[in-house]
Amino acid sequence: MEELKLLEILKNIRNLLENNFLYEAKQYIQIEINNIDGATEKNCKNTYYYFYDTYCKWCSNYNCSSNKNTG
Repeated sequence: MEELKLLEILKNIRNLLENNFLYEAKQYIQIEINNIDGATEKNCKNTYYYFYDTYCKWCSNYNCSSNKNTG
């Protein structure tokens, strides 16, 4: 399962770079680094305004380890 996530991340980065979206690729890479380090959960501003479990059910950051949105 982890290999499929990694493959999806690499495909997204390749797609951004092939279309000359360098800034967006850098942002996406930084998001994924934060996901791996666990910094995403600590720095998520949306969890301050919503109940933690409620927000994580519809979060758009699919690679966040706290995300309960699987589809």
